[in-house]
Amino acid sequence: MSNIIVRCEKLIARSIDVVQTQFVDFAHHERTRVHRDLEVKDARPVANGFRFTGRRRVFGMLQADEIEVLRHPDGNSTLCSLSGTNAGLKITQTFESRGPETTLVRIEVNMPVTGFLKLLSPLVRVGIQRDMEIGLEEDRVDLEERKYVKPEAAH
Repeated sequence: MSNIIVRCEKLIARSIDVVQTQFVDFAHHERTRVHRDLEVKDARPVANGFRFTGRRRVFGMLQADEIEVLRHPDGNSTLCSLSGTNAGLKITQTFESRGPETTLVRIEVNMPVTGFLKLLSPLVRVGIQRDMEIGLEEDRVDLEERKYVKPEAAH
């Protein structure tokens, strides 16, 4: 088995605590459909995060995964596919404050590939890079333009 590793980053004009919270708030992602191509279903809280079912179409084929997202004590977070089409996939999200209202978000996708997918690694890598860039822009829009509100601040 080998792994495809892809990295991407984006500046978001919101404070680090708000950005870190939004990136693990999958109840919000499910309610508001933050990501157009990712259907989030059955988001339920777990210690330090959420577990949810994620569905999307890739080349017309439905991919479904049971995903756990955890926020770590340092504010960074990981998403891991526990089972499904992309079992073993790990997404690491790190955050760096660049001022009171600016956060640099770095994402790393680590996807195990075997068999036929191994042969298609260059295409898979390009697809993951494109999806990451789109996803980060959708998060930026949610945070900056839609003005995401942290759950504890909403009440």
